[in-house]
Amino acid sequence: MTLNGKILSMRCFNASLIVVLFYSRLGAQTLDELSRKAAQEGVVNFYGTLAQVNAEKILPVFEKRFPGIKINHVDITSDNLVARAVAEARGGKTVGDIFQAPLETALQMHDQKLLLEVTLPEYSGYPTIMKGPYWVASNLQFIVVAWNTNLLKKADEPKRIDDLADAKYKGSLVAEPRDFEFLMGIAKHKFKNDEKATALLRAIAANGVEFHKGHSQLTELLTGGQAKLCVTCYAHQFPGRMKKAHR
Repeated sequence: MTLNGKILSMRCFNASLIVVLFYSRLGAQTLDELSRKAAQEGVVNFYGTLAQVNAEKILPVFEKRFPGIKINHVDITSDNLVARAVAEARGGKTVGDIFQAPLETALQMHDQKLLLEVTLPEYSGYPTIMKGPYWVASNLQFIVVAWNTNLLKKADEPKRIDDLADAKYKGSLVAEPRDFEFLMGIAKHKFKNDEKATALLRAIAANGVEFHKGHSQLTELLTGGQAKLCVTCYAHQFPGRMKKAHR
């Protein structure tokens, strides 16, 4: 069985966002007030890209915390969530209550005037960079560089992000095309310079990065031996797979 043993961590993250409430459903209210109204309906429609492994742990805890409320989790890609919400709104109905997805998707929803601007008291503990007038960060997903140790020799393992620009990795790299956080992390934390970050990304791109939509697909390609080195994988997808591989 192939093993994706090594992970090179990056100072780069994707803030997955829980965006507060679809447009026109509720005004600014406390969490307890919202929960009482939701209990009257019995169901909260949660449109979210929350990973299944996380949903299985988080949603039951929510239902226990707020008895009488069941979560209807609509689990599809963020692009499809936007399309669905827009179609429902044009049809004259608002089905979703909570929308959770990366910030760029939330911006699309906001542009369509589908989100309610509300600030709950519970937001007070969040730093300014992790909240806005219609959203608050729900979790951090760490983007990492990872490789299949059966396919990549020890001597060829990258030690720094810059190493990915080395010509020896030509034709070996896979990545998610929507991970703009990769560039942001390099620009804001590594170089603190946009031009240097862009230059590095272009050098990496020159090695013929193969793009696949969906981080789960990247992980499966890597662990299945169909890809050698992943540029933008999610760290949380590896521990379980690595544990199984060692059995």
